[in-house]
Amino acid sequence: MNNALEIATNLPDLPTAGSVSEIDTDRVEDMVDREGFTSVSFTSIPAKGFDQFKDIARSRGMFPRDLFGAAIRQLLQDREGAEIVYLASRKGGVRRSLWLEDDLLDEMNAAAQADNVGKTAFFLTALKRYAEKEGIDVEI
Repeated sequence: MNNALEIATNLPDLPTAGSVSEIDTDRVEDMVDREGFTSVSFTSIPAKGFDQFKDIARSRGMFPRDLFGAAIRQLLQDREGAEIVYLASRKGGVRRSLWLEDDLLDEMNAAAQADNVGKTAFFLTALKRYAEKEGIDVEI
């Protein structure tokens, strides 16, 4: 069995506190954008349905943001050929944030504004319609 002295002498050399880089806190506002993606928050999202979509994405070998992006893209495409009935935002859900591609977020925001709905209503409608077309049973 090793004694305390043997353990202490076999530890790796760690950098001293002075040589560890500090996080750049002067650029907090810039941190919302990362390599073509922007963090976006949605309010009043049903926690169970959101988690179900994340589980479905993982089971398909996808990042959840890719599945959410596919749902949004599908709604953007559906808008071109039919009138969309949007879900109302609900109370009692939770705030969820996710990363979306910059161009997709711009298109979603423009479409929501053109259709006179909030981004949460747009997002919830996209999830519901995607689930229906894919035959996925989720709680939205």
